[in-house]
Parts: sequence; structure tokens; C-alpha cells
Amino acid sequence: MPQRSAARSARVEKNKRNNVLTARLVPIFLLAIIGYSSYVVTKQICIDYLIQPNLHGYVRRPQRGAAIAILTIYYILLLIMIACFIRLIQTITINPGLVPRGPQYFLEKERKKQRLSQSQTHKEEALEYGSTEGYTPRQLRGDQTEKGYPAQDFWHKDVFVCGWDGRPPFCSTCYNYKPDRAHHCSELGRCVLKMDHFCPWVGGIVSETSFKYFIQFTGWAAVYTLCTLVFVAYYFAKRQSEVHSLNVHWLLVLIFAALFFVFTAGMCGSSLQFAFLNSSTIENFTRKTKVWYLAAHVPKSALDRYNESGRSDLRLITYPRPAEEQFQVLEQHGATLSDSQQSVARRGTDLSSSQTAVPPATYDPQQSESRPDYEAPEAHPAVAREATGNSRATPETRTFAILETKPGANPFDRGPFNNFKEVMGYTVFDWLIPLRLSPLVDHSDPVSMYKLGKVVKKMARKAGIADEDAEVDGDGTSEQEKPRHKKRRRRSSARSEKAAVVQG
Repeated sequence: MPQRSAARSARVEKNKRNNVLTARLVPIFLLAIIGYSSYVVTKQICIDYLIQPNLHGYVRRPQRGAAIAILTIYYILLLIMIACFIRLIQTITINPGLVPRGPQYFLEKERKKQRLSQSQTHKEEALEYGSTEGYTPRQLRGDQTEKGYPAQDFWHKDVFVCGWDGRPPFCSTCYNYKPDRAHHCSELGRCVLKMDHFCPWVGGIVSETSFKYFIQFTGWAAVYTLCTLVFVAYYFAKRQSEVHSLNVHWLLVLIFAALFFVFTAGMCGSSLQFAFLNSSTIENFTRKTKVWYLAAHVPKSALDRYNESGRSDLRLITYPRPAEEQFQVLEQHGATLSDSQQSVARRGTDLSSSQTAVPPATYDPQQSESRPDYEAPEAHPAVAREATGNSRATPETRTFAILETKPGANPFDRGPFNNFKEVMGYTVFDWLIPLRLSPLVDHSDPVSMYKLGKVVKKMARKAGIADEDAEVDGDGTSEQEKPRHKKRRRRSSARSEKAAVVQG
């Protein structure tokens, strides 16, 4: 039975690896079809049939003006589409939006390598692990510099997505917490930020870094294939009435244009729908029924009011969590803990969450050439890392209230147009040209990883934890700033009226 299970896992991993390799080859196939279609439109339709018909057996008058117009429109659309395609593939290949793996992942990896070396077995990295590990392309393996969104810092934000107990989802493959709206991609074996879907037609995973370019590519591809379909269909019908013979090349281009127009228009339409709804392909499956749990920071003033009122209706959680709790999480998700880690995990709740003891620094194979000391209690990502070196200062604790949305309420919905701009950019140039990155990739806002809608503000007010000194509306304007804006408008209006009276 163990041998069958291992063989089955190896087959699954091989299939996933083949899916990734296929995704690398499909774009080449698409470029070949585009090149073939360009040859037929340029040479056989515009040159042979419209510009020089008499030299190629056609009894008709030349139509040089029509040919020039067709070629101009065709190649302008082609260049824009190719630019979007190249930008999309470049982003998917170089910056797919992967979440860094947790330190425990590298410890498990070292242990597996030791076991493999003892059994004299050598395999590719992606085939060393279980069926959820997937195949990570070689250039994206290792995370040698720990690039990417720091998933362990989720509690530094004022609001983050969590479970019923106030803890964010934990990935048992990457051994790290999943950031807001991140999902594990089985093909890559990695967690991906705002993962939309794995698309072999564009070379890999579509995520927050590439979703904008995916919409632009499919949109321009739909326009390009529609124009090609119209040009070829019109002159195909005209040629059939004149020659009564079938040109296979014209027919193939006609079929390609029709098929890819339906495909790209459908993909662009569904992607735009998700952009307007501030959703994704994965989130859309449960969009109307999903209940979001959010951990919202309780300001000190609101926390004092809550404690003084004697209320007990809120579920509260404090971060950073105790070290023993973090090791228990690792153990629950299949990690092999050392003796010292197990002792910390069994320590129970001797230390209160408000006075968390930071364990010794962990071995990080990305920053050390020596082998790990498996007897040292390695730190977990959710344990605060502020204390480094000889410093053991207790980090400042933060208290969060666990809020629950109504089924189908999207806490990130800021209105259709604001949602669209959050994906595509804030100018028409950004909407059409694949130059700047999507605003989605900017996670510098201290409030939340992604901009929040009015649903969160209403829940905070209802729970009585809203900061009255700096409440922020769904459009990003604080309550204190709104009177100032009104005063400025009144002053500007008064000056305009005064100027009108003077001119009169």
C-alpha cells in the first residue's frame, strides 16, 4: 500500500509538472497562429487579392486603398495585442505574486533531503513532496532573498481576513499563514496573492500582479480577432462569388478568428465582471453565500470603553500569539517538531498573550550555510520578530475584534467604478496600455492589505469599536476631513459669487 500511494503521488506530481510545462509551450503555439494569420491577411488577401489581383489569376480591379486601410488597422491592433501579451507573460514568469514560504518549510525540506540522501534517491524538488506540493519553476524556487509579501506581519494591519477563531488561514504545504485573499495553487505548489486561475493559454498563474494585463490582453485580442474575422469573412465571401474555389488558408484564418474571438471576448467579459465586483474566479464560486470573518483592531480608547461598559458580546484576540500556540499550529499541520519545539508546544498557556516570550532566532537556510540545529526551538512566522540579536524586548500587543459579515457581503466592495480602478488604474491610459502595475500590488496601507468597503465601517460602528477620532469612509476620506472639504467648497463658492458681482 505505501508503494502504491507513493507511485500515485509521483504520477500526480508528474501531471502537475506537465501542466506547467504545457503552459510554457501554449503561448508559443498562439504566437505561431498569429504569425500564420498575419501572413494570410498580408500576403494572400491584401497583396495577392487586393493590390495585385491580375498577377495571381484574379479578374478584378485592384483595391489598394482598402488594402492599406486593412493593413494599417490590422497591424496597429496586432502590435498593441502583442505588447499586452508580452507584458502578461513577463509578469507571470518573473513576478507571479507568490507568498514566501515559512521558515518551517525549509526545515522540513532539509529533513526530507537527509532521508533521501540516506536512501540514495535523487529527485526533482517538486517531486519530493506530497500531492499538494505542485511544480515550482526553477527560477522561482528557494526564495533566496525572502522576496514577496511578508505573510507573518498580518497582525500589523488594522484589519485582516481570519477564521472564526481570529486566526488567518494556515497553509500546511508552505507552512505559513495565507495573506488576505491568497490561495494555494496546486500546480505551482505555492500560495499566490489574490489568485484568480491557472491559465495555460498565457503561460501560468493569473494573480493580483497579472490580472490587469490579462484583462487588457483578452480585450485587445477580442478586438483584433473581431476585425480579422470581419475582414476575412467579407473578402472570403466575395472571392467565393468570383472564383468558386476554396482557399484553405483563408478558411483556416476565418475559423481561428471566430474561435479565438468567442474565447477572448468571453474571458474578457467575465474578468471585467470580477473587476467591477472586486472578486476573482475562485471567490466567485461562493460570492453570494460566503461569510467573511475579519479581525479588526480595537483602538485603546474603544477598548477602554468596552471594558468599562462591562460588555462581553465581542470575541477578542490579542497578537502576537504565544510561541507555544504557534508550534501547536505547526504540529497540527503535519510539521515534524524537534524535542525543544515539542516542549514549547506542551508548555500550555503559562505565559499570557499580553506578555509573549519571543523564542530564540530560527535557523534560516536562506541566510546560513551551516546545517540547522534541530534541537533549537525555531521561531514561527506568527511570533513577533522584533526582538533580534541579544534583545528580548516584548513587542507591543494589539487587540482585535472578530467581525462577521452577512452572507454574500463583500468587505472589499467599494462600488463598481472604484473596484475597476483598483484593478486597472486611475487613468484611461492605464486602462488601455500595459505599462504600469495594477494598484492592487500596493500593500503599504496600514489599515488593510486591500482597500476596504463601507461594509467594514458599518460592522465596526455596530460593534462599537470604531475610532471616533479618525473614522474613514469607504472613499478613503476621514470624518474629520469632510467638514474641512465642505468649508473649502463654501469659501470657493463665496469667492466665485463675489467675483461675479464685481464683474457685473
